[in-house]
Amino acid sequence: MPVRAEPLTPPKTCQIGVYLTSLRDFDPAENSFAANFWIWSVCPFEKMKPLETLKVLDSKEVSKNYDRFSRNENLSDLFGSSKNVFWSGQEIGTTLYYNWDTNNYPFDRHVLQIILEETQLDASSFVHTPDFAGSSYQKDMNLAGWKITDFKISQVNFPYQTSFGNPSIPKDISYRSRVVISVTINRESKVSFFKLSLGVYAAVALSIITLLLDEDFGDRMGIFVGTLFAVLVNMQTATSELGSSNSVTLIDFIHIMAIIYIFITASLLVYTRFLSESEQEQLSRDLMRRFAVPILSGSFVVLNIVVIAHAAIVG
Repeated sequence: MPVRAEPLTPPKTCQIGVYLTSLRDFDPAENSFAANFWIWSVCPFEKMKPLETLKVLDSKEVSKNYDRFSRNENLSDLFGSSKNVFWSGQEIGTTLYYNWDTNNYPFDRHVLQIILEETQLDASSFVHTPDFAGSSYQKDMNLAGWKITDFKISQVNFPYQTSFGNPSIPKDISYRSRVVISVTINRESKVSFFKLSLGVYAAVALSIITLLLDEDFGDRMGIFVGTLFAVLVNMQTATSELGSSNSVTLIDFIHIMAIIYIFITASLLVYTRFLSESEQEQLSRDLMRRFAVPILSGSFVVLNIVVIAHAAIVG
């Protein structure tokens, strides 16, 4: 006679909601951002207090304030058999690690996540139920050049390849319930991009214009050295402001193009000196003014339009 399997007991649950009040201190150089939010729980039993066992993951620092608790009449459908429910709430401020991908700066888009994990009970014993209707964010939040385009709250059971030595878990894998708040932001302000790139464009323009001058070779070569130095310094400034990246970012590519074009113009200057010393000064002027300057200027502008448009599309 077959043995009837015992029905699995569903995990206990509490409803969890979040109201995001601020996002600030976006710092690509330090790979971090800060957030403040209210979080609440609604549970069917007084002894269930999930806010006390929640951990903010990937956080540098966390502060909790205004702990509140109340017993209320059950007006929801989530805990139909309970006459009363138990509400808890608190405000959390935190600074979180985030790997800012600035490859397509200033057209970058980011999904900032605040992950809250249950630290005491396995997901077989307790899971969170998100309060989709009540969770939101403050619409008039000042993000200083950014715009929130999406807000989501979700629940996942995150797997760990260990039972943490818990003898009640039969397998060497366990799950913990997580509440994930995902906020998508787009950069709106392009002012910083123009500040970082204006000096680069000015340096390239100056180096190309130098090909039209009739001054001494040494004076013009000094201008090239100055423009090259300016681009390199500007590149270091951009890296310190946006943070280092393992790949070539848009702003890196613009600087690299500028360096290449400055070297090309310097090489052309050397060639014009050779022509002048060979008593071909008119050929040298015609070559620079009719061909070199228009081609260099036009190609640099076109290349910049292409790479900037690509970054704007890809984000």
